[in-house]
Amino acid sequence: MGALHVVGVRHHSPACARLVAHVIREVRPRHVLIEGPADWNERLDELRLDHTLPIAIFTFERGPARDHASWTPFCNYSPEHVALKVADEVGAAARFFDLPAWHPAFEGLRNRFADRLGLEERSHASRYVEALCRELGVDDVDTLWDHLFEQPMPLSALRERLATYFERLRADEPGGDRDGPREDFMAASVAWAMRDGGDVVVVCGGYHAPAIERLWEDASPAAPALDPSPPPDTRRGSYLVPYSEKRLDAFAGYEAGMPSPAFQEAVWTHGADAACEALLQRAVASLRAKRQHVSTADLIACLSVARGLAQLRGHAALARTDLLDAVASALVKDALEVPLPWSRRGPLLPRTDPLIVAVVSAFSGEQRGKLGAGTPRPPLAADVEAILAAHDLDPRATPREVRVRLADPRERDTSRVLHRLRVLGVPGIQRVAGPGFATDAELEERWMIVRHEDADAALIEAASYGGTLESAATARLEEGLIAAGASLARLAGLLGEAAFTGIDTLSSRVVGQIASAVASEPSLGELGEATHRLFDLYRHGDLVGASQALVLARVLEAAFDRGLWLLEGVSGAEAPADTGHLRAIVALRDLVRRGATLVLDVDRAAGVMERRSVDLDAPPAIRGGALGWLWSLGLGSEGADWVGLGLGSEVEAGSDAETGHAHVDVDVDGDGDLGDGDFGHGHGHGHGDVGDVGGFAALAVRGAARPSTLGDFLAGLFALAREEVLESAVLVGALDEVLQEMTRDDFLVALPSLRFAYSWFPPRERERFARRVLAHRGEDVGEARSLLSLPTDAARVAGGYALEARVDAIEAKYGLGPSEREEAP
Repeated sequence: MGALHVVGVRHHSPACARLVAHVIREVRPRHVLIEGPADWNERLDELRLDHTLPIAIFTFERGPARDHASWTPFCNYSPEHVALKVADEVGAAARFFDLPAWHPAFEGLRNRFADRLGLEERSHASRYVEALCRELGVDDVDTLWDHLFEQPMPLSALRERLATYFERLRADEPGGDRDGPREDFMAASVAWAMRDGGDVVVVCGGYHAPAIERLWEDASPAAPALDPSPPPDTRRGSYLVPYSEKRLDAFAGYEAGMPSPAFQEAVWTHGADAACEALLQRAVASLRAKRQHVSTADLIACLSVARGLAQLRGHAALARTDLLDAVASALVKDALEVPLPWSRRGPLLPRTDPLIVAVVSAFSGEQRGKLGAGTPRPPLAADVEAILAAHDLDPRATPREVRVRLADPRERDTSRVLHRLRVLGVPGIQRVAGPGFATDAELEERWMIVRHEDADAALIEAASYGGTLESAATARLEEGLIAAGASLARLAGLLGEAAFTGIDTLSSRVVGQIASAVASEPSLGELGEATHRLFDLYRHGDLVGASQALVLARVLEAAFDRGLWLLEGVSGAEAPADTGHLRAIVALRDLVRRGATLVLDVDRAAGVMERRSVDLDAPPAIRGGALGWLWSLGLGSEGADWVGLGLGSEVEAGSDAETGHAHVDVDVDGDGDLGDGDFGHGHGHGHGDVGDVGGFAALAVRGAARPSTLGDFLAGLFALAREEVLESAVLVGALDEVLQEMTRDDFLVALPSLRFAYSWFPPRERERFARRVLAHRGEDVGEARSLLSLPTDAARVAGGYALEARVDAIEAKYGLGPSEREEAP
């Protein structure tokens, strides 16, 4: 039996990569076991192709019980990548010996090489690192690592130092549910390789190294087996994808390895001192490109400070933090609002100095990987290429604009292709103009299409959702809809957006989720907004597909019932108008008016609206909206309690002896006498038949004539029955008289809500309203348009009236009325 050589490493460490290459060349083993997914051992030749690094193995498993995706990245200085290359160089058999990424041990872990320190912050390993940082006076684990291991030293000393560090880092801490199964599998792989004869070199994360050395002798020497078959109805796959230095960077949230990938690449290629000077030059060039003034003297000062810091810290060569601290010291002129990024792990904090952001970006690098020729690609990539070619949408090096007319069925197919790519997040496909919702009136889209270097990686990663563009986009949409949970507004919005892609294939489970959300939605306003959108989709069957129209019909019927129930519960006699509530009543009206194929209990709805229209505990806008609902649909029974329409007034019902018409007399001022200011038969203000909702609307305006409630009541009425109001001379006349009778103070109180109420009329209808008012007064209707605008802003006029009122109050207080002013000397 040969010797076992376990080399514990930190992922993406240039120093560890050098050590791995040295050990393999020195030992020339029979087997090199590398931390990586064992299900890739039959596909290692794919990693040996002529790739431009960084690249990653992307693995996914999606099914009813699990939705998992993870990456195993490699760059030029990754110890795992170097181990594979040098093993081939010396003729050793290289194998990955860790569990596949789809194994439950990796649940919730998006990066195979994630640092243990980030997973369990209060573990023994974290406490050990914290103690070591305090002892050496450094900020975090990255600075600690640079100080202890990335400085020039003999490789034998580096190996001994690493072994001591990792042994104390791990101590006797158990592997647990995550690391235990992995280390058992790795130990069994080591036992198999050792039985096969010859020396064995193991390259693994340093945290695992002590455990593997302890476990392998007791492990079974049989080659560990894997069950490659996924669960039923589950997609599982694994492909190489291009990666980037930005995604490798800890400052971008990367969970493993070394920060500042461009710096580490330069160290691997040129050595520490040369890397620092090269990266400083790159950072300065980036700053100057952003018009940040950095002089040659500043550059010299940075290098001088960096070398001084390195000497002070006992560094034989410039370290990454020596240079970064020098940049902050020599170039940043203002006080910092947040700690320096390299003093902690994780993404940059808000309010980080822009100069620091630019420097960190330069150290991160711009390198993007590229897959070598012959690399297998998932079916989705080929499907997308064929579809783009068929629609003449092939991305080119120069951006081009594509215009799509949605009214043309053939061009609508083109739009669906582009929207499906957008849903999958494929870069290089951008819509610059078009409707915000699939049923909006706008009928043209404009897209910009350009070849993007990250598009291939995005398509490969999107293959986890399906093998074709349609199936992948549908699965991605379903994921978003399910993630929306019970938020009806989000669900309806996402479903509406899905119509851009063609949602015929959305599962009934998703639409059923929307139906459940409808049944439990607590907000009338949210329900109304969602109902508007769902009804738009239902009416445009060419967008939703015939297979879903029936399901949406059941959802809308449930929304109608839920809306009536929620409307019954809205209370507050003084509550202001709520636009969401009014839009909800409009939606309930539209379902009756335009949903001819829907099964709706209209009689029940009419009963709800009649009760709400006369309910003195209901908000005025709800009362007006309920009355408008009835009026706009030509409903309203003779048994309705219309006398309740007079808010705060006495109402007397009777019949006209001469005509036999029913009438309602309204004692608006509440004095018990139908005198001046009251509205009733015999006063010339109008009357209406009991079955004439418009006539009773005129009475209701009189009944709601209090300044604090009139505008809100009218807002509800106008929101639902604009056309009916414009055609009712009785109501327009009654409203004109109510406003004429108001005092100036009352009018100022009513003005804000009145302006809101009239905002429901578009400009052309406001002119019709003005013509009605002029006709009622017997004046020239040709002057109607001149009433639509004031020579100055209405708010300024109202403010002037309010100022005059305050002046009058002060005059009255001090006895300075007009007569007193006239008599004053």
